[in-house]
Amino acid sequence: MDIISKNEVDFFIDHIKESKLNELGSKIWYDSHDRLQKLNQQATLDATEGREEYIKDQLISYGKVPIIVHEAICVAIWREKVLPEVLCVIPNPTQSFTLYFILFHETVAVGLLQKILFHEEGVQSLGNCALDLFDHIIFSITHIAIGNTNNFQIYSKISDTPLVDEIIEHKHKIQFEVGICCIGIMFNMLLHIKNLSLSVTTRMTTNNDVPMLICQLLNVKPWIKLENDKKYIFQDNSWKIMDEKENIIPKQEAHLWLSLHEFFSSEQIRNSYEITQFRKKNLMQLQHLLNDCLLDQIPPLRHLKQCLYQLSLTEVSTVYKRPLIIELNAEIRTTILNTYSKQWKKIARIQVAYLFGNDSYEVAKSLSDTYENIDHFEVKENICANCRQPAKNRCSKCKKEWYCSRKCQVTKWDEHKNICQ
Repeated sequence: MDIISKNEVDFFIDHIKESKLNELGSKIWYDSHDRLQKLNQQATLDATEGREEYIKDQLISYGKVPIIVHEAICVAIWREKVLPEVLCVIPNPTQSFTLYFILFHETVAVGLLQKILFHEEGVQSLGNCALDLFDHIIFSITHIAIGNTNNFQIYSKISDTPLVDEIIEHKHKIQFEVGICCIGIMFNMLLHIKNLSLSVTTRMTTNNDVPMLICQLLNVKPWIKLENDKKYIFQDNSWKIMDEKENIIPKQEAHLWLSLHEFFSSEQIRNSYEITQFRKKNLMQLQHLLNDCLLDQIPPLRHLKQCLYQLSLTEVSTVYKRPLIIELNAEIRTTILNTYSKQWKKIARIQVAYLFGNDSYEVAKSLSDTYENIDHFEVKENICANCRQPAKNRCSKCKKEWYCSRKCQVTKWDEHKNICQ
């Protein structure tokens, strides 16, 4: 089953253009979101089934990859600057789906970028915006490493939650999912480091300390959460009850270990990375995590283990002369911030009119086809309509609501019977 035909792919890609921050959520913008989401769904389908990756090839040949980077950064700035103002203008919103679509646009953009950058020619196609993308992914990964945005509830009782709190929950969940996806992008960029500029490698070793960020993530493991006396793990884009006996390394953790391996395997990066006492101490703490189970699943890490052992025997130099490097500046974020500086409240007041107006329901209806098949691409557990825990039983009549037990179904029946059909 295809989502869009090749002719539609060519048309959609030809019409991809940079979003304007003050137009996010407008009817024109939703058309762009619809096209990008369908391209992402089709690209996922092609990659999953091992087909020719036509969308990746066309995006590269049309020179559209930098635009997708712009889309991710633009939404991130909107989330940071405009969304808080929107919630000040309308503290008791009547619905949340229009805001969700804008926030989800960043997930779509980084998901598409991860598929493109898996290939060497994809990394080459970034050009000067590689620096913009690297800054963005480090910002997103840092959020899940040390930020407080991981304090969302996996299976919160949405019916008992004020809508404004539900919006904040959605924002945090999407930020988390974006951060996890950015781990994969960081690995792809390290894998093809020879195709990136010196400015990017300097960012990795000096401005942004990639190995220390990885150390933090591998120690705190934000993809594992304890909720309602159950341990959950984020795997395959969804939260699942963790099986302690399974011991399968989740993809994002594998990407982090392999990123560290690529970092120390690259002479280009390793020679410009100063090993201080602080860095050595943190890297040495990873040695106990490199157990037989991990090494059996990711054999290249045996070389990393050897590198860490050699590092443990090396004296840390107290004298280090940093080379003089003329760096490029990331332009996309700076340009957007300068363009809309001091206009955040004004933009919020204008956007509230169409985000929560009568037309918002028409927008949701127009996007129903886009999200109709989303379950084929995002494997998620069914949630009990009553207690919000994982559920395996579905209402036999309407087949819309799920329940974890007969008790929950009976408890919910007085409310559910009015809509069951």
